[in-house]
Amino acid sequence: MPDTLTYNGFVDQPFQTTVREVAQLEGIGLHSGRFVRLSICPAPANSGIKFRRIDVDGQLQTVIAHASYAEQARLCTRIVNSEGITLETIEHLMAAFAGVGLDNATIEIDASEAPILDGSSQPVLEALNNVGIELLPARRKYMIVTKPVEAQLDCGAWARLEPAEQLQIDVKIEFDDRAIGHQSFIYTHHDGSFATELAAARTFCQLRDVELMQNAGRALGGSLNNAVVVDDGEILNEGGLRIEREFARHKALDCLGDLFLVGMPIKVKMTALRPGHALSTKLVHALLNDPTAYKVIEAGSEHSRSDSFAMPEYAAAAMA
Repeated sequence: MPDTLTYNGFVDQPFQTTVREVAQLEGIGLHSGRFVRLSICPAPANSGIKFRRIDVDGQLQTVIAHASYAEQARLCTRIVNSEGITLETIEHLMAAFAGVGLDNATIEIDASEAPILDGSSQPVLEALNNVGIELLPARRKYMIVTKPVEAQLDCGAWARLEPAEQLQIDVKIEFDDRAIGHQSFIYTHHDGSFATELAAARTFCQLRDVELMQNAGRALGGSLNNAVVVDDGEILNEGGLRIEREFARHKALDCLGDLFLVGMPIKVKMTALRPGHALSTKLVHALLNDPTAYKVIEAGSEHSRSDSFAMPEYAAAAMA
């Protein structure tokens, strides 16, 4: 096991990781509008990504970031434990964790929704880089997809997983507002690619949808400070976009975070038309519900450990 790695060198290496020190973030919840504080804390090998709701009773606090606990939701990624304790809008955190190669962490949070920050994963990436990541003395497990799996929604959105040597996400989006229009982006995951290609891409919406969402009790914390807003072909944010095809890149970012809900790094090609969190959750559930569609491989081994899915230790313990 190497003693040190550069800050962006933890994706393409075989050992599990955690944060060196506690990283802290705070901000407004996009949908709740409530001020939220969270701490990303070190965790031992094979513990995975867990959230602890410190605003609820200690016996009920843990909500595990795994597809077994994910519910389909249209405007965010939502997980819920067996006691009904929920946590929403974790997708940008999960994308950053996958993006930098962070396998294990406990996130203490004082609300039911993660802070939206600036609408991207960039603040999370910077917080992780500030505290650093370290290797743990345990090899990673990878999920290898062995045959195609598909999911679709009634609106016509669809997504497919296919076997691949490394993680690749190919997204296409279609919006009638010409400020967004039709865009596509292909992301290939490797050391440093998340920081340069996805992390800064912000979430977005059309102005006409804001009032509808707020009338439904959603997006109460939304503003031009945490989302790109378009209206009739115009981008309303001062300064416009941060990066070319920011809309499609953000959809790829969301997909990366949702795919990490399999509980470990995954090697697969994901293709999606009009992707969203409900579609991604349905796709991941379809994958895990078909044990012939994947294998779990330990890094450095020549053969799979199992022909079917081995429930991660943290998920298995929570379900006991």
